[in-house]
Amino acid sequence: MARPLTPFPRFILVAATWAAVSLTAPAVQAKDAPAPVAMDAEFKPAAVAATLVDLPDSRTLKGLKRVAVPQFNVEFVIADNVHAQTSGFAAAGRANASAYYKLVGVAEPDFQALAAGMHTTFLNQLKAAGLEVVSPAEVAAAASYRKLAESGTPLPLRSDTSITVAPAGMVLYGVNKASSTQAKAGVFGALSAISGVASAIGGLGETVELQKELGGAALFDVSLRVHFVQLSSNTRGFFGRMANSAEVSGKPWVSVQSGKLTVTNAGAVNVMTLKQPLVMDPAAFTELRVQAKSAGDVAGAVALGVLRMAIGSKDTHSSESYEAVADPAKYRDVVAAGLASVGELFVARAMAER
Repeated sequence: MARPLTPFPRFILVAATWAAVSLTAPAVQAKDAPAPVAMDAEFKPAAVAATLVDLPDSRTLKGLKRVAVPQFNVEFVIADNVHAQTSGFAAAGRANASAYYKLVGVAEPDFQALAAGMHTTFLNQLKAAGLEVVSPAEVAAAASYRKLAESGTPLPLRSDTSITVAPAGMVLYGVNKASSTQAKAGVFGALSAISGVASAIGGLGETVELQKELGGAALFDVSLRVHFVQLSSNTRGFFGRMANSAEVSGKPWVSVQSGKLTVTNAGAVNVMTLKQPLVMDPAAFTELRVQAKSAGDVAGAVALGVLRMAIGSKDTHSSESYEAVADPAKYRDVVAAGLASVGELFVARAMAER
């Protein structure tokens, strides 16, 4: 039997629980990750939307006529690493390997322009599908939106590994803020997560009020994560950890690693999510090069090797740093086209359920 449309009190519980799970769930290991899908010349978003976009409950989209997009953010990963370690069976030492990758050639202004461009494209896609779209100016002028924005996190949001951007004036608030992948790890991160969920619950009343202020428009909140390198390790699983050597690798590729569109409508919430990473043209990159080591790095590695010899350690360690070099113009073109295709996927999925 179908469940009734989620009323407001259960809406709070569902949203809070979803946010908590998003914050505490461990990262999916490479061996468990779904296969990526190439967004090449054969990729037709409308034809594959039902396959690639998960939608647990479509009732928030029934009768859809008017929409607003109060949140639209894209996180660009700019650095990542991979590690492998064997089990060191019996008297054998452990083999360790790690690699660090950094994106160069493009920077925050490029990311900002890409997010703003996709936002405009997405609004146009919604209009082309026959929906009435509330203008960004009207959203920003709503009293409920101003309250939400005051409690939100201004963008861009920067960390050592990523930059989250949005069109000018937008902020992260509510569940999007609570489930940000840039939340700190550890005990303080857990406390921050709890605080974030509580804040999200507190802001849900304004979210419902915002819908009312905007003439009953369904709220579409978009959040995407764009990565730049594919990482792999030979020590995944039991037999990998029992190997004699540890190996890691990475190759430049630009992909939408994850994406969600949260739909709030009639006191209910549902989340569309991408089922698989979407990979774009690798021509966005010109090369993968070894990052130059400083004198301090070399001296530290020598000292560590001497220490291991002194204590009789049989463990082996290898570590390298790389730079994935993007062609700025090509990268912008490739990513803009890829993000536009993601927008088409979400719109096609929504319209199919209307």
